[in-house]
Formats: sequence, structure tokens, C-alpha cells
Amino acid sequence: MPSSIDIASNALLLVGDDPINSFDEPGAGARAAKAFYSQTKQAILAWHPWSFALKDQELSRLTQTPDTRTQLKYAYKLPTDMIRIWELMPYTYYELVDGFLLTNEPSLLMRYIYNVDETALPPHVVKAIEYKLAAEFSMSVTEDDNRMQLYERKYTDQLAVASSIDSQGRPQEAIKRSPFTEARFSGQLPLEGFGSF
Repeated sequence: MPSSIDIASNALLLVGDDPINSFDEPGAGARAAKAFYSQTKQAILAWHPWSFALKDQELSRLTQTPDTRTQLKYAYKLPTDMIRIWELMPYTYYELVDGFLLTNEPSLLMRYIYNVDETALPPHVVKAIEYKLAAEFSMSVTEDDNRMQLYERKYTDQLAVASSIDSQGRPQEAIKRSPFTEARFSGQLPLEGFGSF
């Protein structure tokens, strides 16, 4: 499985630069890799609910409570490896304030996208990260606008392939009760099939 250095090195090779052995070695390639790698990886992880990057965790409620003016009763500590909240159970209103989650629910299970180690990244996502980094490096290392546009297109295409592959690994979800379905069916969902509106 590739490391962060391997992925960054492959992206540098794509733009015609030398591979690196460390983010801290001298040279424009290493400086660019150090500047762009982490944020690029996390942005791609946040883009889609990747099956390999979802985690469920019961949140730890804090003893201190939010200011009463917020009209929210409880404060929760967010996981340190969280990139993006995907779902709260039970579904509830919440606000993120100063690194804490505020809500009126006395207990919460959160499904979230976390910062997966490179060893858990599937090849189709690794390739998307490499292409996106190559687009970034095309300007910061080689100052080649045409190459940047080429790798942006490759990245967009690869991201679509990767998300499609990932989505095929799980069953489709049925439509859940929501304001949209309630408006469509005037508050009455059909009991079977589509025969009753």
C-alpha cells in the first residue's frame, strides 16, 4: 500500500519532476508536496461518503452547557480525526461552534468521514489524489497551465470513476420520510408499491 510520500512522488513524476523521500527535503517538489498533500487528501475524502472512510462514534457529552441564549442544551466534543459530519442519530438540529457540537439531544451517535490512513485508501481513490496533486504541482512546480488543465480533467474523470466504484459496494437506500415526500403524498406515504397516492 502506498504512503503519503509515494502518492506525492507519483504526482511529481506526472508533472516531470523528481520523486521525493521526505516532505522536508530541499527543493520545490518537496515544498509543494508538504503544502498541498494533506489538504488535497482531506478535500477528496470530504467530497463523497466513501465506504472506507465512514466511522460511527458515540459522542462524549461535555459537563459544561452552551450559553442559554443559544437555546441549545448540550455540548459535545467532536472526534479529532473528523473531516466531515455525515449523519447524526437521532436526526436532530445542531450547530458547530468553536470546535464543539451543540444540540438538544441528550445522547448522539455520529457517522462521520474521518482522515483515513493511506494504507486504507483503495487504488481508484489514490489515483484521484495523484491527479489532483499533479494539477496543483503543475503551477507551483512547473508553472505549466496546460498541464494543470490536463490533470484537472483527469482528476474530475477519476473522481467520478472512484465514487461510482465505491457506491456499487453498498445497496441503494430507500426513500426515507422527509418534508419532500410528505409534501408529495400530502402527509400519507403509500403502503405498498406506487398504487396508493
